Amino acid sequence: MKNILKITAFAFLLISFASCTDTIDPKVSPNGFTLNALNPTGPFVLSPLDGDNLLATLTWGPADSGVTTVSPKYTLEIAKAGTNFEKPIVANTPSTALTVVWQEGYINAILLANGFVPDAVADIDIRVKSVLGENTNNFVQYSNTLNMKVTPFAQLFLAFTKVGDNPANAPKTKSSSLYTSDCEGYAWLEVGTYRFYTSVGGVFQSSNPYYGDNGSGALVLNGAAINVTTAGFYLIKADISKSPTTYSLTVSEWGIYGLAKPNPTGVNRKMIYNTATKKWELTVLLNGGKPFRFRNTASTLILGAFDETKVGANYAGTVLSYNGKDIYLAGTTASTYTVTLDLNTPRGYTYTLVKQ
Repeated sequence: MKNILKITAFAFLLISFASCTDTIDPKVSPNGFTLNALNPTGPFVLSPLDGDNLLATLTWGPADSGVTTVSPKYTLEIAKAGTNFEKPIVANTPSTALTVVWQEGYINAILLANGFVPDAVADIDIRVKSVLGENTNNFVQYSNTLNMKVTPFAQLFLAFTKVGDNPANAPKTKSSSLYTSDCEGYAWLEVGTYRFYTSVGGVFQSSNPYYGDNGSGALVLNGAAINVTTAGFYLIKADISKSPTTYSLTVSEWGIYGLAKPNPTGVNRKMIYNTATKKWELTVLLNGGKPFRFRNTASTLILGAFDETKVGANYAGTVLSYNGKDIYLAGTTASTYTVTLDLNTPRGYTYTLVKQ
């Protein structure tokens, strides 16, 4: 019996020893790896017109940890230059690949989301992080560091400024997305001469580059001032991506139409522009449970409730869309409302309904 117990105990010891040797981690060593020079090298100035364009290709050699049976995962990290990656920003999806292609729009979004200022040079450091293993005992190595200088962009704004005035206080026009330059906005314009000013570092000032008329009704840098001969409320448009670049000034008066207004088959009920509030207003009897929309009385331009399918030229913000949905009134009876249309924020147009 004692012999059987001794044999059994010995067998368990053998099994235990075998188990331990099978789970011993392989030895790793920090032998390093190299992030290759940028291709192209920069500096880079990003553009809203080139969001899908290739910015740079980053490549590196495999990290040498002394282990060849398992591939590490690589993460590109960027940080403000000179901070020693105190707050690293991940700039790719971690993978075992040894190359990453950056597009302009992708890097632009990352920079803006992490506090870098549009239209100003961002001085950033880049490195690759190698991680071997999947648990808390990961083996981590870092590549050498490269430097990149890149100027991000914001959604394009142009300030339509009367000559002699401060562009910071002038009415603004805004593009429909990050990757377009189809700027528009609304404002009351006095008689005078105007220019489209750009922003630099997110700041509008009279020393910034500006666009004017090229003599043939198109825009050109440092062109002639644009004449406004009649005071009024205007839809202001400019597109600096076309060739030739374009602009337009259209008198814009607004009203409401639809089944909600009295005599729904008749003409628009014209709204009144309030020069103090800079909004269009109308107090009117409206039918409950019926729809209406806003319509420009000088054209077929229509603003309806937000419609997520309306993009590009039909994008007017997150409250109203061009050719958007019907706006319905609550209830089933007719009541008097004060209706207000606010077009002061470019591509951020809003309205209010206040029951009297």
